[in-house]
Amino acid sequence: MQRIDGELVLSPTDLTKHLGCGHITTLDLLGLDDGARAYATDDALQLIFDLGLAHEAAYLDYLRTRYGSITTILPPSPAVSRAQREQETLAAMRTGVQVIYQGTFYDRAWGGQADFLVRVETPSDLGAWSYEIQDTKLSRRLKVPALLQMATYADRLAVLQGVAPEKLHVVTGDGDDRPWRLVDVSAFTRVARARLRTAVTEAPVTAPVPVPHCGQCRWIDRCEDQWRREDDLSLVASMRADHREALRAGGIHTLDALGRLTAGDLPRQIGRASRERLVHQASLQLWEREHKEPRFDLLPRVADQGLLRLPTPDAGDLYLDFEGDPYAENGQGREYLAGIGDTAGVFTPLWAHSAEQERQLTIDLVDLLLERWKTHPAMHVYHYAPYETSALKRLTARYCVREEELDQLLRGNRFVDLYAVVRQGLRISKASYSIKKMEAFYRGHTRDDTTDVTDAMSSVLAYERWTVEPDQAILDSILAYNKDDVLSTLDLHVWLEHRRAELPDAAGGYPRPGDGGVAATDPPTEAVLAELALADELVAAGQPVLAALVQWHRREAKPAWWDVFRLKDLDSDALVDDASAVGDLSEPEYLDDVKLSKRWRYTFPPQDGKLEVGKALLCVQTQANGGTLDSFDGAAGWLVLKRSKKLEPLSPLGFGPPGPISTDVLAAAIAQVGQQVLAGSSPLGLAVINRQVPPGTGLREGETARDAVLRVGLALAGAPAVLAVQGPPGSGKT
Repeated sequence: MQRIDGELVLSPTDLTKHLGCGHITTLDLLGLDDGARAYATDDALQLIFDLGLAHEAAYLDYLRTRYGSITTILPPSPAVSRAQREQETLAAMRTGVQVIYQGTFYDRAWGGQADFLVRVETPSDLGAWSYEIQDTKLSRRLKVPALLQMATYADRLAVLQGVAPEKLHVVTGDGDDRPWRLVDVSAFTRVARARLRTAVTEAPVTAPVPVPHCGQCRWIDRCEDQWRREDDLSLVASMRADHREALRAGGIHTLDALGRLTAGDLPRQIGRASRERLVHQASLQLWEREHKEPRFDLLPRVADQGLLRLPTPDAGDLYLDFEGDPYAENGQGREYLAGIGDTAGVFTPLWAHSAEQERQLTIDLVDLLLERWKTHPAMHVYHYAPYETSALKRLTARYCVREEELDQLLRGNRFVDLYAVVRQGLRISKASYSIKKMEAFYRGHTRDDTTDVTDAMSSVLAYERWTVEPDQAILDSILAYNKDDVLSTLDLHVWLEHRRAELPDAAGGYPRPGDGGVAATDPPTEAVLAELALADELVAAGQPVLAALVQWHRREAKPAWWDVFRLKDLDSDALVDDASAVGDLSEPEYLDDVKLSKRWRYTFPPQDGKLEVGKALLCVQTQANGGTLDSFDGAAGWLVLKRSKKLEPLSPLGFGPPGPISTDVLAAAIAQVGQQVLAGSSPLGLAVINRQVPPGTGLREGETARDAVLRVGLALAGAPAVLAVQGPPGSGKT
């Protein structure tokens, strides 16, 4: 956002920021017109900016290698205007140069620099060629803001060359060019641009609202100061945006006001469970504010929830904490440290400074956990929040190692998320439920913030600094932070056990989960053993891709089942936010009888839920079948289930998906083909082909793997064909 010759000129960045938060536009205008200053950009934002520039520079080097010389347009300056730079860009386009770097666009209302303009052989006013836009983004996923940014450039590019580009190209952190049709995003871009233009023209009054974009905003400190001054509702722990809006619409604007109310005083569009949680949470935070000391309350016990999720303590218990850098490996990420502690406080670190070392870390860690389970059958692995189990699932899948072993640990319920225990079992007087805030209760103080590494992001920043300046002192500071987190998890576990003993009627005891669970020595099923044996035979017979296909369906089903069981760790509000489930349900309301079933209606706060009518829904706590989804309206907030007349309806925290569809027939068919290939025969003249396709080779220019499958399959002289195109070694992709 700039003023040029008295006119306000917007950029695509202004557009994407406005869509993330309308208040940013107000603050940017204030800074432009009144000289208001944003607070200093923090180190995390600077790191992301620097890594983005490095990715852009690396791709520039690649283009130079591929095309030779590249025309670079210098940025506008006091001596050379945007209009002049655009004319230089147009002049370069008219010469037909292959690549233009930092091409400038400016129409007196919008301006900016595209990373790359790349020539395509589509006729235009320029000649027999035209240009399409490429922008580099560090993320490995294509995101809407990137498309909006390029679509804005594309509008001006269409004017300059007389034809709109067909595609927009996002070059993600892994170097992949991900094309997107302009026509699919142009209409939304026009609407979004009109909204921004209206906002800057009419300048409506806005206020800061916590949104996901806050984490990358240069104004965040200013907004947080305002929330503190105004005692904003966003200070209440886990305050959702829709709840904040409903409370403010009902005349409740501050934490203080909310903390002095009862659940019955809150607007009815907020679910009953959420109303009770909100007033309880605010009252506890208000209590700490007035009494200058922390406080916690135990929540009513619910079977298999909260403190009742704690298994019997065992001398073999372990405590796990990862340190990960999401920006390493060109945006793929790396888990560079896994810290493991035992009940005696003995700490073991596992480091990884490369992809190969990360693979070895995965093997060593899973082996360590499995061996511990074998020697201590009642052991569990405790962690805080789901990051550790998510990281292990991701790593075993990425490197195709220890997948069966991890699955055995997961099916044996060896991992215990203490964050879920805390959120479901008690409520605290803190604005955050991070483990650092929890330490006020079991250590009597929160951790000192004067050290270099005090949280996950400062650990990332320190590690990134170490990659540039390899100083052992940096790794030592990261290690000390990780060790403190591991030992803090141990201390929290001990404290939670004491809280469990304080539950009403504790003397009578409560059942512990996991008693009689899966043993570490349980062998794989006969079906799994048969698949493994067949795969080994196929590898020995020179059929590695077909061998991989033998267990493909089983591997693909695991993440879906993991997602089903993941939901049991979520509380009611987290279920509402989770797109794969619905939460904060009412009690079931009987509707009518349908043949041998009864229909039951549940209501809930409006929310997204990827539920399919006609499919079964599972209770998130127990994975029990709640019935078949008869009808569903997430926006209106209701669903109807059909359930056998012989069964009473369930009253769960939420419902989730039924898991993956059965693939037994498909898996059996693949196994049959494998056996026939080994026997030297194939049904109906079936040709099974294994073809290795390393990245960037083996495919014709512009050809996808799918196109290659069709091309080679059709070339097989009349014989039906199964063609498996295998990705690079270690990728696990087929």
